Amino acid sequence: MYATAIPYGVLITICKRWRLFMAVFLGTLLLGVGYLTFATKKYESVAELVVTFGRWSAPEVERSPAQELTPSDRREIVLAHAAILHSHDLARATIEAVGIDKVYPDIAENPPSRGTPMDAAVSRLLEDLAAEVGNQDNIITLSLRHPDKEMVPKLVRKLIDLYVGRQTQIYHNPHEGFLAGEVRQAGDQLARAQSTLEQFKDQWRISSFDREVEDLLSQRGDLDTSLHAARAALAQSQERKRGLEELMRKVPEKLPENASGEKYRALDEAQSKLLELKMKQSQMVATYNPDGPAMTALKAGIATAEREVKVRRADLEKRSANAPNSVYQTLQTDYLRASADVEGNAQPVAILSGQIAALDQRLLELRQNRGTFDGLVREYQIKEEAYRSLSVQHANARVKGNLNDERISPAAVLSEPTQPYRAVRPRSLATLLACLIGGALLATIAVLLREARDDRFTTAEQVVYLLDLPVLASFERQPHRPPLQLLAYGDAE
Repeated sequence: MYATAIPYGVLITICKRWRLFMAVFLGTLLLGVGYLTFATKKYESVAELVVTFGRWSAPEVERSPAQELTPSDRREIVLAHAAILHSHDLARATIEAVGIDKVYPDIAENPPSRGTPMDAAVSRLLEDLAAEVGNQDNIITLSLRHPDKEMVPKLVRKLIDLYVGRQTQIYHNPHEGFLAGEVRQAGDQLARAQSTLEQFKDQWRISSFDREVEDLLSQRGDLDTSLHAARAALAQSQERKRGLEELMRKVPEKLPENASGEKYRALDEAQSKLLELKMKQSQMVATYNPDGPAMTALKAGIATAEREVKVRRADLEKRSANAPNSVYQTLQTDYLRASADVEGNAQPVAILSGQIAALDQRLLELRQNRGTFDGLVREYQIKEEAYRSLSVQHANARVKGNLNDERISPAAVLSEPTQPYRAVRPRSLATLLACLIGGALLATIAVLLREARDDRFTTAEQVVYLLDLPVLASFERQPHRPPLQLLAYGDAE
């Protein structure tokens, strides 16, 4: 019959079947007591480690601006360290370092039928080992349980020592030997690139390409300005020279002296006689026949007088000297100066033109070799950057190697392993309380299940609950033997 859910109904049911309740309750309690009696005691040692980040983790030779880690990145790093602490290899190394016969002598004496004793020891150690990480911190809590309270802190200490060495190998593997070879190779390549670049510079007389081109262009600009000024001065002097030449062709070099005095008397007399004859001829033309003897004689006299004038003039010109022309001499002096200016201005033009041509030739050479020069410089810079990077890495590797030798790592021991003074497993009080509460619950459940399978009514409440009818009267269960009073009366009769 179903038991009612009211508390006193359950209590009545328990009282009704108290034997079953006590059997289940005492059985559960006996199991707990047996567990406490025969279970292996385990002692716990706890240590704490802190994981540092950024410039506090490990020194470096050259450090770029530190990148700020996000909380998720920090937690991943701390969880990675915790995973190293709880790794199979680290547990195996710890057992091998201490000795399996000292850590788990029972496994050493009685090896398992399947697998090796080391595998069984490692599995047990990992079961008893816990590496816990908080939600918002970088603290790792390491705890280990072991039957030997003197051995457990030693195991934790050895585990931490091996962990420091292991995590330095994982996070700070220096590869110093490999980097040393790479640095030497990079140095040889850098020396060859530098030698090739220097030879090219010496061949084409290049010190600094861009600076030299800049200087050459600046010089060419200055020379071009000077050349334009020199050409302008030359053109001006040439134009002045041509103007003086034109004037010199128009101005006579010498001027004749004036005809005066005794020196020119014969010529004057001849010219006077010729003039008189011409005047007489003009007078006679009107009265005489032009072909007459008188006119013919007069014409002959005029012709004779003209010849006389010519002869005397020619003789006078031969005998007289011409005086120098001062204007011509001034023009000649200016012409000589202009010629000198032309020659003086032509020479700077030629020199400046030659210098500009030389600069243009040099610029052409530089332009033609720009690609080769840039390629050599780029190769040299790449080799230099590679050498510098490898040198810094090699220096960092040496530092990290020294850190590993000194056992310095980002993870530091915050709290040394504790020395246990009492067993943490099994927990006597908690186990007894659990057995009492669990036994009571199991016993109650067993009683209710037994009552649920019984179809008889034991209380008036069950009748009301199932039939929904009022109970008028109930008859309690009578004992099988009669009351003592009846027995006494029967004996008296």
